[in-house]
Amino acid sequence: MAEYSVILVWPKFAGNIGSIARSMANFGIKDLILVNPCELGDDAYRFAKHARYIIENAKIVENFSEAIDLVDIVVGTSGVSSENARKFNRQHMTPKEFAEHAHDKSGRIGLVFGREDQGLFNEEIALCDLLVSIPTSPEYPIMNISQAATVIMYEVGTLDESTVAPKEMAPASDKETLHMLFAEMLEETSYPKHKMPKTKVMFRRIITRAELSKWEFHTLAGTISRSSRTIQRLRKDKN
Repeated sequence: MAEYSVILVWPKFAGNIGSIARSMANFGIKDLILVNPCELGDDAYRFAKHARYIIENAKIVENFSEAIDLVDIVVGTSGVSSENARKFNRQHMTPKEFAEHAHDKSGRIGLVFGREDQGLFNEEIALCDLLVSIPTSPEYPIMNISQAATVIMYEVGTLDESTVAPKEMAPASDKETLHMLFAEMLEETSYPKHKMPKTKVMFRRIITRAELSKWEFHTLAGTISRSSRTIQRLRKDKN
């Protein structure tokens, strides 16, 4: 089954870090990754209670890219959602839908929580494989970060893991290779540049939903790579 990491991006309040660490311990999640955090003062350990070991063993990195390199599936969280499928960066799942979707995955899944005041930036959401949003009252949709983290960890931590056999997935390094090959193919086919960013994000979403096995990855990567080489050869022969 998948293992979970919690990634906090630029957390500003030590108390929130401590509260999230305590919830992590409640639901059996031990791996905490902090992106450029505030000082881990007394509040962090006081709010963590008996989960201070999670903070003591936390990985601290300087930027978002370093954090997501440590996991296989990147799950962003947002207090703002949209049903418009064309807004690729904002399509979302509820925590329950995500928990059911992730239940039979293997590898490491990173649950990403953004800044207390600004959340995740659009360019960070674009790098996420999935986006989770908690249904709340439209009159006051934004939750405290530690409360939101607790809700999501509750959903992923309470499913019966004995009911579904895990599926072997292509690792994160393979997926990134595939995204690189796809981007190269877009360039070779003179795909409109203004459409490239959203098309790349859409492809990332499709690959995440596809749950590629290693054999499927190598077949798809080989097909895309061969297509690019063929286009290059035809262009060269034409010239």
